[in-house]
Amino acid sequence: MTTNTLYFIYGLCVMFYAMIAWTFWRKNSERLSRLVTLLMATLAAQSVKDLFFIEDFNPHNSGIWMIMTSLDMIAVPMYAFILIELCQPKTLTLKKMVIHESPFVAMPLLLLITGETVFYDIETGWAAIYGCYYAIWTLRAIPGYHRHLKQCYSYIENVNLNWLRIILFSFFIILGLWVTDCLVINLNIEAAYMTFSLIIWMSICYFIYRHESVIDELGNQPAQQNCTQADAAGNLSLDQRIAKLFRDDHIYLNPQLKLSDVAKLAGTNRTYLSKYFNRDNGMTFYDYINNMRIDHACKLLTETDSKVEEIAYSSGFNSLSTFRRSFTHRLGCTPTQYRSIYTPPPLTFVNQPFTPLNSLIYSY
Repeated sequence: MTTNTLYFIYGLCVMFYAMIAWTFWRKNSERLSRLVTLLMATLAAQSVKDLFFIEDFNPHNSGIWMIMTSLDMIAVPMYAFILIELCQPKTLTLKKMVIHESPFVAMPLLLLITGETVFYDIETGWAAIYGCYYAIWTLRAIPGYHRHLKQCYSYIENVNLNWLRIILFSFFIILGLWVTDCLVINLNIEAAYMTFSLIIWMSICYFIYRHESVIDELGNQPAQQNCTQADAAGNLSLDQRIAKLFRDDHIYLNPQLKLSDVAKLAGTNRTYLSKYFNRDNGMTFYDYINNMRIDHACKLLTETDSKVEEIAYSSGFNSLSTFRRSFTHRLGCTPTQYRSIYTPPPLTFVNQPFTPLNSLIYSY
């Protein structure tokens, strides 16, 4: 591995991280976008810093290498901040962020002041433990996030975190390369670490950019009751108002339907409505809505000649794959199989010879 190759890799990293930081800064002002911007700007600055030391790289001069690497570890908690904001929106506070960052700021300062390498070893070990902890924490937090998601959303596209599981497996590879890079001064390992990190972040940023904001639905905000729709509905009970919305207005055909939308139309709050679906109907909001969509699709499958894809979208599903998966899970067969089984056969007429009316009269 030559230093020119490493210059090229670092140059790509600087351009990519700076571009992503600018992209997320321009996207919106929500905390997730700001956290990604902060991390990407930090990684870009660290890559620029390292460009000035590549030419003077010397395996025997480990002091500069340790100082550079210890400063780079400041970004480690920023990875966790993004994971926390994804899995538990709006629970991360500034105080928590400062506490998380404190050890990663203190260790490099102590290393610079005292020159004792023990502080570098402590920081490296703590970073590895910290990274593994939040990777495992995320894997445990994702199911809880998805359960909460199904209480508030009738769809999962661009709001679920299934993609994050795949990314986390790659994270352990990156973590292993990073730990090796910290302990072994080698240009090849440094190049491999930077290259794999760049590839992984391309995937992560793609999914995060597509990820829809869930703060309004999942954030810890008190739901306000809206009585306008309830007044318009007269003295109807909640059951009657909800039945009217689904039976007459067919609101389940809205592919972007959320619990807050139904609460607003029914003139109640999200908390009460969520309990209504779970307690009185024995299912989540997501399951309730998608069951109605499947019932609607079954009717279209047996009464029309529309294509399965057209039926999926006209029934309120965001994608054909989600429709097929939900349909098969509930009915135990694919939409095509259901159509072939339950569609009545066309009427057929027996082809008999025509008998003139006069012949029938004369025969009597």
